[in-house]
Order: sequence, then C-alpha cells, then structure tokens
Amino acid sequence: MWLRLVSVPAVVAGLGLSAAHGQSTLTSRPMAPGAGFTTPARSPHATEALFRGDMIPEMSVGCSAGQNDWATKVTATLMPTFGVVSTTYSISGTSGPTFDLVAWSNGASPGAQIQRCPLGPANGTPGSHTVTVPAGCLTIPAAAGQTFFFGLSQGTDPQTMALAMDTSGSTPGTVFTRAPNCGLPNFLPVEAIGFPGYWVHRIIIDDTVPVELMGFGVD
Repeated sequence: MWLRLVSVPAVVAGLGLSAAHGQSTLTSRPMAPGAGFTTPARSPHATEALFRGDMIPEMSVGCSAGQNDWATKVTATLMPTFGVVSTTYSISGTSGPTFDLVAWSNGASPGAQIQRCPLGPANGTPGSHTVTVPAGCLTIPAAAGQTFFFGLSQGTDPQTMALAMDTSGSTPGTVFTRAPNCGLPNFLPVEAIGFPGYWVHRIIIDDTVPVELMGFGVD
C-alpha cells in the first residue's frame, strides 16, 4: 500500500508520513542543533568531497520498519576511475549487519548498483560517524562517468533507522529514498513524499586507485 500524505505542521518535530490502519510509518524526528563534522586528514594524489547542502542535521527521515535506502546524486570534478576513502553521516535508531555504503549509476533515479561496501553494525549506531573506507571497497569506474549516486542501505535489515537531513534547501531530483516496508518499493525523490532537503552524508573520493581495480565495471 502506498503511504498517504497527511498534513504537515510547521513545527519540524511534527513532520511525518502516515500509513492507514496501523501499518508501518515513514517517520522523522528533530536533530540536535550545532552538530558538525570534520574531514579526516589524508594527503593522497587528489581528493574531493562530494555532498549536497551544509551537512548540518536538522531532522531525520526513515521507515519505522527498516530496509531503507538513501541516495544522493553528485557530479565529481575528478575523472574516474576513483575510490571512496571516507564517508561521514549522522543517524538515529539502530541498524544491523547489512548496513552498507553503496554507489548507483546515474539516471532520472538511482540506476544499476555499481558497488556495495559493508560498513557493519558498529557504524549503524545512533550519532555522527566518520568511517574510513578500505581501499577498493567502493570504486567508481570510468564506465560510470563523473555523475553518479551514492548513499546508504539497510539491505534486508528490518530494524528502525533514520538518516539525518539538512532542511536548509533542496534541489529537486537529486535526493532519493526507498523504503519497501513503508510503501516505497522504488526510489522516489524526497520532495515527492513531503521531505525536501539533503541527506547529511558525504564521501571523500581519491583518484589514486590500485592498478588491479582500473578495469572495474558497472554491474
């Protein structure tokens, strides 16, 4: 069943989407003000930070029954092939062992999965996280181009988890979510479900890629 849009109060804490008859709900909650992040120190050949918005968490959005996917479209100035060396994000709730960092190919919405890198349950706990990504765990090949989607996925994990959102602005058609247990079996832009904004999620890419990975292709 698709979620039914309900009236959204002006107060951030009251934002939400509801499903009829007690079914799972797509929920949001306010985030503590003043939360910030620092970029890990690293000096490889060339790096670039990819994200949207200001990385300040103001609320969080996710399906109460889990199995969420959150995706952001970005365009790098570096030319692929390049690898992700670090990721920063903020969550509430708890995830499980299928909590992954993912890249998808470009399109009107996230396309074919490029690669998936397990982050593990320790990095799915509530709060702010900056995680070093092992070399080769998430690589964007030349075939994918400079524009692609990156994000987080719970896979089949049913536990409640919500990703922080920056509500200071929005760019339609660039920020997506998928939540099968809340009536969103396919990726939809967040503005289409009443939550315009940007995921508080950043990746650092590095164009120094091991030779054996240079031929990596899109699935």
